[in-house]
Amino acid sequence: MKLTFIGLPILAILIFNVRLANGHGIAGDRYFPPTITVDDPFAAYEVHMGGGRTPNIGVNNSNANAGNVMMLGGGIEPIDGFGIAIDSLYRTPNANLTPEASGVDNLYYTVKKELIINDKHEFAITLGVNGQIGGTGGSGTANSTSYGPTIFYAKGFGDLPNSMRLLKPMAVTGILGYQIFTDQAQPTALNWGFTLQYSFLYLNEHVQPTGWGAPWNRLVAMVEFPLQTCMSSICNGQVTGSVNPGIVWVGQNFNLSAEAVFPLNNQSGRGTGILFQLHKHFGR
Repeated sequence: MKLTFIGLPILAILIFNVRLANGHGIAGDRYFPPTITVDDPFAAYEVHMGGGRTPNIGVNNSNANAGNVMMLGGGIEPIDGFGIAIDSLYRTPNANLTPEASGVDNLYYTVKKELIINDKHEFAITLGVNGQIGGTGGSGTANSTSYGPTIFYAKGFGDLPNSMRLLKPMAVTGILGYQIFTDQAQPTALNWGFTLQYSFLYLNEHVQPTGWGAPWNRLVAMVEFPLQTCMSSICNGQVTGSVNPGIVWVGQNFNLSAEAVFPLNNQSGRGTGILFQLHKHFGR
């Protein structure tokens, strides 16, 4: 029997093996909230769950038609600045299964080490590896494992001059990585997703009072761009991905996110979608 449910005990370890850690996603006065499809550069003890309907959920997804998706994942930070995360996705229907059926993808993993967190200029750089673990999904998933050396980054613009103060709440996060499969028949790809963010929380607390009450003063508006460029001859140069506008509501050690999903082109899937996520991090 394939290791269809191997993710359940791993996720249990991630959820319950918890200690208090430094606040997740902070560089100086800037809080970078975790988003749904593009990973951030911060290691943390965290769990998240979500779902929705979408033709494209991040990179390395072969779904063509819109379908339902449920997500569960978590991460640990056993050494300060070093993180390990596991994510599980259930799709119905799931075009990653052969033959196509409803079921679980191979587990997604991320290992990352923070290199720089600069408080003065609100930026962070992290190196890591991410991909899928072959043979850990439902019946019909590929046995091939993928690994992608990746740079994760984040930059806030709070260091802009006061003459540009209304731009200070802006921030970008993103990844740049090269995805390779152990099965050489699978195409290699350049992953280069990013997000654009505007934090009304930052505006209210560090630029000028908005006078807004809850929940509006806790919002971060964002657009995610989970993008991938094929680097193999079979599809060389083809760009796939989506444009995902949405919002994040920042609570006390947890976030609520919602975003629409618009495929970038015909190769990225058909139909539009919407995603939701509840993210909880354990820290001070």
